Amino acid sequence: MRLQSNVVSRLLLAGLIATGTLARSQSTDESITRITPDKLTGTPANWKTAGNVRIGLESGVKSESGTTVLVGTPGQPITLLTGSKDIHLLMDVMLAPGTDASLNVSGATIRLADNWGSSAINDHTTGAVLTPRAELPSRSVGKAPGLWQRIDLSMEAGKSPAVLAQLKINGVLVQENLVLPSLPASAVGSVVLNVNAGTVAVRNVGYQLISERQVARLANLRYQFYEAKTETTEPAAIKNLKLFKEDTLNALTYEVSYGQPRWHAILYTGNLIVDKTGIYTLTMQHGGFGSLEVDQKPVLANSRMDLGELKSARINLTAGSHPFTLFFGRSWPRPGFGLFIAAPDTKPQALHTPTSLPEPDPVGAIDVAVQNEPVIIRSFIQLPDEARKRTHCLSVGTPSGLNYTVDLNQDALVQVWKGSFADATQMWYERGEPQLLEPLGAPVRTAPTPVVAQLANAQQAWPDSVSDADLRYGGYKLDKQGNPTMRYTYRGTAVTDALLPDADGKSLTRTVTVNGSSNDPLYCRLAAGKAIDDLGKGLYAIDDHSYYVRLDPKQKVSIRTVNGKQELVMPMKGNTTLNYALIW
Repeated sequence: MRLQSNVVSRLLLAGLIATGTLARSQSTDESITRITPDKLTGTPANWKTAGNVRIGLESGVKSESGTTVLVGTPGQPITLLTGSKDIHLLMDVMLAPGTDASLNVSGATIRLADNWGSSAINDHTTGAVLTPRAELPSRSVGKAPGLWQRIDLSMEAGKSPAVLAQLKINGVLVQENLVLPSLPASAVGSVVLNVNAGTVAVRNVGYQLISERQVARLANLRYQFYEAKTETTEPAAIKNLKLFKEDTLNALTYEVSYGQPRWHAILYTGNLIVDKTGIYTLTMQHGGFGSLEVDQKPVLANSRMDLGELKSARINLTAGSHPFTLFFGRSWPRPGFGLFIAAPDTKPQALHTPTSLPEPDPVGAIDVAVQNEPVIIRSFIQLPDEARKRTHCLSVGTPSGLNYTVDLNQDALVQVWKGSFADATQMWYERGEPQLLEPLGAPVRTAPTPVVAQLANAQQAWPDSVSDADLRYGGYKLDKQGNPTMRYTYRGTAVTDALLPDADGKSLTRTVTVNGSSNDPLYCRLAAGKAIDDLGKGLYAIDDHSYYVRLDPKQKVSIRTVNGKQELVMPMKGNTTLNYALIW
């Protein structure tokens, strides 16, 4: 049974995003309790500890001595945690070929299985919940064997019925607000791993116990209501507006605008009082423009949003009182706002009145499906770690379910993903102002920089971008199946770039061809990441086993380290063609 998505569940997801993943935050986020293999007691004989593990794409498991990774085979299940009824749980898992395993949280059985090459969604798909009946995941986003996969979930089992509030596999939400009415009482609060077939490796296990306690309150609330002639887009514009009304408040609310001029801006001031020193997540929802300052420092930047959108930030607050200023500017979206606060171990607490934040109008997703031939869409792309949108992107969905995005300005492969193609809601709903395309699968973000570059020597840093003068896009040509080949001129050298799904639907082959000569050596960068592992026979694991690159072992590629990052590069002299496959 599923509950409809609501404000609380969206806020919970925002809180998890603000907290960050364990791998990123384990050195800085003290709110996450780590479970290390060497601290577990009663470990069954079929579970071993290791310092590192390699699992082959087709077969083979190799372990290095150490205590940071758990490696399990069929036999007895292992209990990672007890007494954890309401929990936010994080872990990385790696599966061997043919593996079938389960993660049991408070008695709810979550399938972990090798689904590589299969587009079917059934009770054997990673993310399926098997208790009390099979609840299928919204998407199949599992990776190939031997790659690390992220599990991120929030379970509320402290009350009956239990609810699986969120389950994300590799960053994609696949289960939400799943009611679990028949969990065995003896299993509530436990986290157990079981391997039915194959081998499972587990690392970076961490958790937060979540409570519903109140963590903050507001005091000394005042507001100033300004009349405007049109939308007020930023707090600085208030100085040019007429002060229409001001007064004290008992609670933070947008209701002060009711019956007042349509176009307006409101400044709220007061004190945010927290009981304990610590890290807090502040979240705003608003229809219009809005921003938040605490202790006279910006916390949530001013932006225009629609109701239902969220913005969150983490802030370190000492116990006691902190002055705050909240700005709201009426714009074209349906108006209203809400402010929430959460400690690392609590659910979000509303600091506003319920009527201040109406439920957003439901918007149906505009998904783009692929049938018998490739679908090509031009759009903007916003990467999570980039402030600016990429404005000249081409996304291609293929019938095999292997999809990708290329930045045409840079001849850069931005991302690849499997399964359903694209969500075009932000492009085609109403005015479509953001013009953003979102993948419907779990995107693997390859190093989004030019694929070819001239380097003076083998240790020169790879350029983040190239100018229009150096790289000129010459359009694309479609083959008989409708797959595009991009054409460029790079400093006088002709470059073509094509990506084609292989027949088995398990890999995407990229073909880069250069024709011409150059004074400086021309190189192709196949991949880049924190670490590149040479697995032999032309197979490389990229960026801590996030995805694979496979090529002919006879190709003269090399792994180089520049500025703390490893890169897989190959010189491209004269007329050269390079083929390599991306596997994830």
